[in-house]
Amino acid sequence: MIDRLLTTLGAWSPLLVFALATGESAAFLGLFLPGEVTVILGGVLAGTGVVSLWVMLAAAVLGAVIGDSIGFWMGGHFGPAVLRRPRLARFAGRLDAAEASLARRGWSALVVARFTSFLRAVVPFAAGMAKMPYGRFVVGNVIGGVLWGSILTLVGYLAGDSWREVEHWLLRGGLMLAGAIVVLGVIVWASRWVAGHREKVLGWLDPLLRTRVVRALADRLEGPSRRMAPLLYLWPVAVVIVGGLWLFGGLLQDVLGQEEFFFFDKRALEYVATHQIPAIVQVARWLATTTPQWVMMALGAGIATIMIWRRHINRAIGVLVAVVGQWLIVEVTQLVVDRSAPSLTALGSRGDYGFPSEYIAALVTLLVVLAWPWRPQGWRATTFRFGAVILIAAAVGFCRLVLLLEYPSDVLAGAAVGAGWTVMALSLSDPRTQAAFARATKRPRN
Repeated sequence: MIDRLLTTLGAWSPLLVFALATGESAAFLGLFLPGEVTVILGGVLAGTGVVSLWVMLAAAVLGAVIGDSIGFWMGGHFGPAVLRRPRLARFAGRLDAAEASLARRGWSALVVARFTSFLRAVVPFAAGMAKMPYGRFVVGNVIGGVLWGSILTLVGYLAGDSWREVEHWLLRGGLMLAGAIVVLGVIVWASRWVAGHREKVLGWLDPLLRTRVVRALADRLEGPSRRMAPLLYLWPVAVVIVGGLWLFGGLLQDVLGQEEFFFFDKRALEYVATHQIPAIVQVARWLATTTPQWVMMALGAGIATIMIWRRHINRAIGVLVAVVGQWLIVEVTQLVVDRSAPSLTALGSRGDYGFPSEYIAALVTLLVVLAWPWRPQGWRATTFRFGAVILIAAAVGFCRLVLLLEYPSDVLAGAAVGAGWTVMALSLSDPRTQAAFARATKRPRN
């Protein structure tokens, strides 16, 4: 019906696109108005030359921005009264969740919500109820509105008569894509927070150091504990190593024993397989398969060669141990577990071993080698380096899942092997660690 109405309106069709895009965001009306489909159809109509593409883009973007502003205003003025209505009271719990998301993520939550139908109708209203500063709201509102209106209009413009298939992709894959955006956003936010709160992060060790067991151990080993003081700076390294071993061991136990995560793997892959968006598959194929595993290992060997040429022999040994060691661990584990990768992927059939992911393990190893602070670095610089490692690994891991190349446990186990083993190998070969061990083990003179 919408497509016929737009065709009938002709040059006046941007007004309908503007009206429905506005109404969809205006506090719960999006639960009933087909704004998303209308914007796509507006792009289809622009593709026929009946109306200018730029006019249709402006109508979609302005409608989204103004509609969110109306929802924000309604939430600030009528929020509690609206929720007392019987038909809308059932949404109170979801509004609470939306308010909590806004408190944690701020304006970025508005951008993410713009691409999920229910959140698009609720989050601006929740922002108004939460008394979010309007200046902060406008930032997320404008960014989300421009992205949403432009992308949907251009998709319709390029898709032409295939718009129904595009609508199907958006409805089925929108939630998965929004979840991926949220995870990547959390990684960025966490990196920035850790970079700016060094003392608070280091202070998390205080409860551990105050426990009865640690104090009793310190009383017994008063002399040795003083000598071990130079090694205290290695605690983040120890956390990564122990965390990697713990994660890898837990996943290995679940896969071998066919316990909790083993069944989650199957359900997760079935969900991904039935909620794929072809455009995302194309991007994932480029991100997750462009660089073969052997190229990443060759790059690691090349870095070690440069270090040897510069006479940093210990560092070169550490890099080689990291690259070769993770490969051996992965190969041996794959032979022991003997679990095949998903048999049918977005790239065709596949039947080799899957657990752990050799591709992710090689990628994480290379990224850690590149990010390792061989020279003294500030807290912020180091945090941002390893935050980038986590961000890239998470993005590529998500792409591998989208392509159905591996199960979630394969990706996580590969990341655990790559991170834990590489950090251990590089830290032991680092001259600063060796100097700290030398000071810690040096016997005091009588």
